[in-house]
This record gives sequence, structure tokens and C-alpha cells, in this order.
Amino acid sequence: MPLLACFLLLLAAGVDISGTWKMDASRSESAHQAVPIGAVTLLIKQSSTEITIESRRAESGKTEVQTEILPFLLNGTESTTTVMGVPVKTKAHWDGRKLITETERVVNGASVTTRNVHTLNPTGKELKVEKTLTVQHGYQFEGSKSYGTGTDVFVKSTK
Repeated sequence: MPLLACFLLLLAAGVDISGTWKMDASRSESAHQAVPIGAVTLLIKQSSTEITIESRRAESGKTEVQTEILPFLLNGTESTTTVMGVPVKTKAHWDGRKLITETERVVNGASVTTRNVHTLNPTGKELKVEKTLTVQHGYQFEGSKSYGTGTDVFVKSTK
């Protein structure tokens, strides 16, 4: 393993974002976008080599919960999983004490990528997720953009 990679792993040592995290809607941009999302819960399981992030989301006013489980190898290696019959490429790495996760999938014929930066606060009770979503739709016109960004805040559940 290259020296820099070893150093980054050592820096990340002690950062454990495992647990159940509930979105704080009052401080999360996803809850206030043009089409707001409902309640979101993250269930995160972390080992020294991989992390699994399960996202549970209920649309506002509905009881049905949508679940997506994404496994990530923590050494930056790309892997592929299947979500609802669609292949999803995943990869992750530590940047100091920040976890960077990336996904790539095809939705309606367009490549959709995400990049999330997860930062645990010093008390270990809040997880900030800075999100970037990019759609490669194959066309561009003046004033349009093919990406969106936002930051969501999650609070660790004690249950």
C-alpha cells in the first residue's frame, strides 16, 4: 500500500460513523428543495475495510418506505452492486477524517453520479453529508446545469 494511503487510513482511524442516523429536517437542504423529500434515516455499518450505508426514505404523506443498501470498500476500489435491478458502481475513501463516497448508475438512459462527503462532528452525535449529484443527459444549453448540491444534517439515534 502506498505511504500516502497508509497515512490517510491512520488519520481516519478512530472515525466510526456506524449507527442509526435520522435527518434533522430543519437543518437539511433536501427537506426544503422544490420537491422536498420525506423523513430519511441512514443505517451505517462500518468495519476497517468496508462500510455499508442503508438509506430509508418515506415520501411526505406516505407510509411506504424506500430502502437502498450500498456497500463501499474503504480502499478506493470500485465495486458493483445491484439496486432494484440496476447496476450501481460504488467506491469510497477517507480524506483525513472525512469519508468520501461515490456512486454511478444509469437512470432513464442517462449516467447519474453522486459524490457525498460525510463529516462527523467532534461529539460524534451529528453527521453532515455534503452531496453533489450530476446527470450526464447528453445535451446542454445556456443557463442550464447538470448537477445539484446540498447539505443534510443527521443526528445519531439512541434507539
